Amino acid sequence: MPPCKLTVVALALCFLGSFAAAQTHVGGSLTIKSVRHATDDLEVTGMIAGLPSGATGYVSYADLAKLPQITTTIQNDSNFADQPSKGVKITGIPLDELAKALGALPQSDLIDALCTDRYRSHYPAEYIAAHHPLFALKVNGERPAVWAAKTKVYDPGPYFITHANYVPRYKVLSHPEQPQIPDNLMRLNFTTVAATYGPITPRGNFAADSSVAKGFTIAKQNCLRCHFLNNVGGTKSGVDWRSVSMWAQEQPKFFQQYVQNPQSVDPHAHMEGNPSYDAATLEALTAYFRAFMAINDKENQHK
Repeated sequence: MPPCKLTVVALALCFLGSFAAAQTHVGGSLTIKSVRHATDDLEVTGMIAGLPSGATGYVSYADLAKLPQITTTIQNDSNFADQPSKGVKITGIPLDELAKALGALPQSDLIDALCTDRYRSHYPAEYIAAHHPLFALKVNGERPAVWAAKTKVYDPGPYFITHANYVPRYKVLSHPEQPQIPDNLMRLNFTTVAATYGPITPRGNFAADSSVAKGFTIAKQNCLRCHFLNNVGGTKSGVDWRSVSMWAQEQPKFFQQYVQNPQSVDPHAHMEGNPSYDAATLEALTAYFRAFMAINDKENQHK
């Protein structure tokens, strides 16, 4: 058959069809595009109305900036520890309001924030309700890159998450609840607590006040930011959950020393230490990871 020749009208219709396909109008007030148009487009994925399963969408800074915003002076954010004690003013969108604008499905009860260095922060619904995290668009009235260039400090943008004044809700041994304050944020994934924490949850009859349970609470909030199991957790460290568990199982003293002061056993380690962790806290983490390793070994034996 001879090649098909498109008329001008057909070409126009084809172009319009492609343009329409490049945009997805979802259940919220934001338009999610199917292709990236700028380097600072925010990636979104997961349980979002109108977004196909497994697909990644993109939202422009300009569209985000059209949403209602609040401005607050932040305190107790280590990303701004070098700034004046009076704090800095951050303008942004409450994370729960951003979720609504994106059309996050009601079943989604956790937001997984991924940074450019593959660090991850996790926001269960209860954390969001308690701490009111703010998805930041401006620092002292300017976009982060502009503010950083003027003040000669580190650029946390194009997006980051902070809190007006973070106050921990609880303390497990010597580990207080940690603020989730990622910078250089590139993607938000709308998922569930079950999908995120389920794979690393210790299986068995462990009492809520047991060392294993306490270690799990610490691990899922602290360790999961840089260590991963399959598609759960951050990959910044490059060391997966099974390897960490193996260290706890086979070299518990090394494991504990590394957690508390990584550079004491490896001068080239990039991980930040946890010098405030006392012996009981280190033992709880060890107990959790050893329990996870034991479960993993049993599952492998039955394959």
